[in-house]
Amino acid sequence: MERGGGGRGSLALVHEWIDARAGSEQVFEALANIFPHADLFALTASRSVDLHLGGRAVRTTWLDRPALRLRRNLTLPLMPVAWRCLGSSEYDAVITSHHAFAHVNRLSRGVHLAYVHSPARYVWSPNLDARGAARYLAIPRLALKAVDGNAARRVTAYAANSREVAGRIRRFWNRDAVVIHPPVRTDFFRPSASFVPSRQYVLGVGRWIGYKNLHLVIEAASAAGLPVKIAGRGPERERLEASAKAARVPVEIVAEPTDERLRELYQNALALVFPTAEDFGLVPVEAQAAGTPVVALGRGGALDTVVDGVTGVLTSSTDVAELADAIGAAAALRSADCVLNAERFSRDAFRRRILDWASTWGVAP
Repeated sequence: MERGGGGRGSLALVHEWIDARAGSEQVFEALANIFPHADLFALTASRSVDLHLGGRAVRTTWLDRPALRLRRNLTLPLMPVAWRCLGSSEYDAVITSHHAFAHVNRLSRGVHLAYVHSPARYVWSPNLDARGAARYLAIPRLALKAVDGNAARRVTAYAANSREVAGRIRRFWNRDAVVIHPPVRTDFFRPSASFVPSRQYVLGVGRWIGYKNLHLVIEAASAAGLPVKIAGRGPERERLEASAKAARVPVEIVAEPTDERLRELYQNALALVFPTAEDFGLVPVEAQAAGTPVVALGRGGALDTVVDGVTGVLTSSTDVAELADAIGAAAALRSADCVLNAERFSRDAFRRRILDWASTWGVAP
């Protein structure tokens, strides 16, 4: 991947940063495949992340240095400056994949469309992200709100990944947004017609960090008297292992599963428990694509992705007893309904909606 400024061309795709194959990066990858002739930009890009971008290099900013990539809390105030240093009015149109300050870029001399994973949590919702809650960022946060708000006025049109995020765009930027759900590899997770699942355990999937509440999956499964498996990776492994030891049921910790192993875990689970509020949340959709019902906190993206009483159970809280009761209710739901619902979030559905949205503003592949 290259560092440097932009060249001239008709369309640019801009993304915040590339440091994992997570949900926002998968959206950027999908956009790159939908618009195969666009030039690609990111704030920083880890060389270890393998995205399928049609052989194109990603041009990055002067923040793309190893020491700075690991200190985003310190470089937050510098991000708008880094985007501005890419230049201005280089392209007829820009599509920006945004969750921090990427829409500040001025690469477009015409149309600027922004697909928003969330307005910068560090600025607008520091209670949701500790990186922006530090006391020393209080004053910079005020300045960044002004910069972010000004940028929002210059963007031609917004799309949001969920109704939750569309509401934040309205609340923070006073702009409307069309909802276009992110692409999910539903075809990869979908079981074959002849597949017979074991349905013997409760599953939790996600990064092992505090707000994901994966320890509650163990506690809820234990209360329901069911074995549990926790898949993912992250810094809170010791906490999960401690919860596993305290459980009254068998617990398996599955670290860094391959895609194939994750698919197997989804397809054979009795239910997925997702006790957190996400902007969208790929995991509940992947589980449904595998035919597995979901128990999810009834907030955020789960309100878009889980059909309460049909493909899962939405809870009013993360109370362990409520989650345990919901597991039993979810286990009685039909796998076929889960698979069918997940298709609303397929890669083909995303492609169609993005092309419709972009064409409205004269942007074509």
